[in-house]
Amino acid sequence: MKFLKLLLPLFLLFAIVTPSQAKKAKKVKTVTYVCSIDCDHCKKTILKNIPYEKGVKNVEVDLATKEVKVSFRVDKTDDKKIEDAIEKLGYTAEVKKACCAEKHKK
Repeated sequence: MKFLKLLLPLFLLFAIVTPSQAKKAKKVKTVTYVCSIDCDHCKKTILKNIPYEKGVKNVEVDLATKEVKVSFRVDKTDDKKIEDAIEKLGYTAEVKKACCAEKHKK
């Protein structure tokens, strides 16, 4: 009987604590920036530094279009912080505006 009296409070404590520790879905957002990158060195600089910004999950650089695509967790960072990080490296950065055709697809 003592064993049950001891076990019951432990079980209740575990039952209360476990749901509160359930992990929330981590929403990831992808934003494309138009940057002032010109060469392979620029690409390497972006790829070497931006992935270490808080919340960044993936970085892709396209020299032909001068675009940097960054995927990040919205609970850790935002568009502006990523833009500031790119600018801190010495490049201009602006969020790419969606064109009309993309808006109508949705």
